[in-house]
Amino acid sequence: MTKYSTALKMEICSKYLSHQNSLAKLEREYGIDHTEIRAWAERARKHGLAALKVTHTRQTYLPEFKLNVVRFYHEHHMGVLRVAAVFNLSRSVVRQWLAAYQAAGYSGLLPKSKGRPPTMTKKKRQKKLKPTKKLTEVEQLRRQVAELEAQKADLELDNLILKKVAARYPRSPTGKKPE
Repeated sequence: MTKYSTALKMEICSKYLSHQNSLAKLEREYGIDHTEIRAWAERARKHGLAALKVTHTRQTYLPEFKLNVVRFYHEHHMGVLRVAAVFNLSRSVVRQWLAAYQAAGYSGLLPKSKGRPPTMTKKKRQKKLKPTKKLTEVEQLRRQVAELEAQKADLELDNLILKKVAARYPRSPTGKKPE
């Protein structure tokens, strides 16, 4: 659940933007930090009050978009709050992207793999799957017969498909393929 509702954000921003109340008075009245109110107001100025709507979907951004935000920050020297308002992002996201870019460059903006890393390497998995005991001669022959039967069934299916294709697309009366 979000900390502040959309209606509350809109109410506070409309009071601040219409110059009914000052930041300090709104801060005391609602018990919300003035930097938060200022961030909402900046976002509302750039994108309208609809930009304050609370969303519950997780947004993913392309690395090129992240790089554009970082470049905009460095070129315009506006500050995190204003850059976040221009791109309709949260301040924390912009700060994370700036820190990642500063630490690792463009590769820091690339998506990271999610979830727990595998504890077993591919070689270990393959070793575990191999049978531990040797098969007897009879078992080996049975396995070979099963493989050959499966191969035979595949070939019969291929043959059937080719027969149906040949029946659907007959050759010309001269015996040559049509060009």
